[in-house]
Amino acid sequence: MSDPLLIVERAISGVEARRIILKELLEGPKTGYELRDALAKELGVGVDDISDAKLYFNLQALENSGLINRYREWKSKYAEIVPSMVQAVRRYLNVSAPILCLSSLDSEPLLVREVGRRLREHSGIDPDGYVFIAENEMRTRVGGKPDNAEIIWVPEYAMYDFKRMYEVAKNIVEREIGRNEIILDVTDGTRISAVALQQLAWEYGLRVFYLKGKKDETRKVVWIRE
Repeated sequence: MSDPLLIVERAISGVEARRIILKELLEGPKTGYELRDALAKELGVGVDDISDAKLYFNLQALENSGLINRYREWKSKYAEIVPSMVQAVRRYLNVSAPILCLSSLDSEPLLVREVGRRLREHSGIDPDGYVFIAENEMRTRVGGKPDNAEIIWVPEYAMYDFKRMYEVAKNIVEREIGRNEIILDVTDGTRISAVALQQLAWEYGLRVFYLKGKKDETRKVVWIRE
């Protein structure tokens, strides 16, 4: 697979209009009218100076490069960045986003409180939110969940089913990646859940880490993929 940053660079090819379009789409899906308005403001020209041909030529180039999708809702046609390319576009354009940490829980209920503390101590990262995928049997063991944390409960067997774990985690990634930079924690969970999360990291260009050390010790953040 080609380097995602290289794909972005080749798609833009030094064309300022494409850079503007991608930066605008990082805020969410946009109609042609909204993109035309953004181009006019950024380029310092009137909206009428941005022709349909110029707009759609550049949209087509970005779509052909695999960076965006276009779809129709009622009478409006929208463009959006392909979810798997969002983080690459952010990095290329140097655009930051709130951080969401996605983890799986199998045997460490206190991780819901520890992971944020360790990220702040060792990496200077203070996530804006957390999502934990946990097996149902841990419901009575998880306590002190931060207000900005969500727990997705799954049957115990799901933690050992790659396809199921991959789909659960992928749904979360696709739900959140338009608003957040997602970082993945593979400290806990099963080997299957860790493999599923690392597969998504590779597909979506996400950072991955784990906490090194025993549960009762001061653990350090180790980045597997930065």
